[in-house]
Amino acid sequence: MKNLRQSAILLAIVNTINAQALPDAEARLIAWRAYGNFVTEMLTAGQPIVPGKDFIYVNPPNQAAVRGGSPCPQSVTNFDLFSLADGLQTVSEPLMDPNGPSYVDNLYSYVQTADSALQQYEIAVFGPQYRTVVTQRNKIDNQARDELMPEPGYNMPVYPSPYSVALSPWSQHELSDGILYKPSYTLGNAFEESCDAWFNNTSTARSKYTWSMKSVNGHDWSSLGHTTSMTKFGGSAFCLLSASKTTTTDTTVFNSWSKGFSENVSLEISMKGAPLVFSIGAGYWDVGGVRSTYPHLLSHHTDTLASRVRLQKLLIGYEVGLKITINETSTWNSVYNFLQDAKTSSSASVNIWGIHFGAGGTKETRRNITEIQFVNDGVSGQIVIPPSQPGVTYLLGALGKAL
Repeated sequence: MKNLRQSAILLAIVNTINAQALPDAEARLIAWRAYGNFVTEMLTAGQPIVPGKDFIYVNPPNQAAVRGGSPCPQSVTNFDLFSLADGLQTVSEPLMDPNGPSYVDNLYSYVQTADSALQQYEIAVFGPQYRTVVTQRNKIDNQARDELMPEPGYNMPVYPSPYSVALSPWSQHELSDGILYKPSYTLGNAFEESCDAWFNNTSTARSKYTWSMKSVNGHDWSSLGHTTSMTKFGGSAFCLLSASKTTTTDTTVFNSWSKGFSENVSLEISMKGAPLVFSIGAGYWDVGGVRSTYPHLLSHHTDTLASRVRLQKLLIGYEVGLKITINETSTWNSVYNFLQDAKTSSSASVNIWGIHFGAGGTKETRRNITEIQFVNDGVSGQIVIPPSQPGVTYLLGALGKAL
């Protein structure tokens, strides 16, 4: 009998070890790859992407998109749009980089380099192309880049200082100082009208989208345009579960996902109305196909547009909520205890699937840690994240094309 009890205890220990066998680094690859499937379906409407040309990017559903709608000055919308649209992405990384290198600056640099290259040849032979590249260079530099005067179609007024859209009363807010001019971008598909519909619609109807992670290969991102051998994914913003305290710089990452993570965890994202796709356009300054038009640069110059992607479409949602279901007892208990411990500390901040709670964050994305809700039956459970604050649109993902 004693040996039987010892064997049972040993088996329980072995099962526990086997159950807690998936580190955060591996779990997040699977989780964000599964989320990428949802983003891809929304952005492409089921149409296949073009390999080597189209690239899908994912980001935590807590990233503020573009402020807009009737209450918002156009210069504020312009600033947010420029901040988002002008950043170049890379072909090798499926994470949205909000601080990517400037497209207009790198485009100007490329055209300027092409200008230098053409000057090395006989102007009599390459005269027409040389005159064209000079015109394009001047168009970008003199009419689109940081200017103090408006150039319709080339630049747009932006108001870079913090500005909160007032939802009540519904009145137009005008700004008279601090206006600058940045290269023009546009956001199509009636963005302002869509914002007004989101803000004014009093219906409580919400769209819900569910996905599981079964059979998802977190290393293969080829159907999103990226590599088949992804080995790591993002920084702390992409942790599935982490906690930290303002009294220390250390962040504790939950690292006890079960080996059956893909089968035992599922997600549901919800939002007011439906997520919408908006197309990004550029002003008259944009030189399309510049790398194919001027393929030959001088040997000592670097092609700053190589392996870079310009965003073409944004997937945006409003009042976004998330529900995470965990159907494995030991994992659920570990997750529940981890979050409960964090919630008892007034100085703690928590990150759940990229959504930030507590200290830190920005005004648009900061959420109170008390908002985190649980459904707990002792065997399985759910983490329920209620809808985000009204008045702020959120970026869910994007589609770009290689330059």
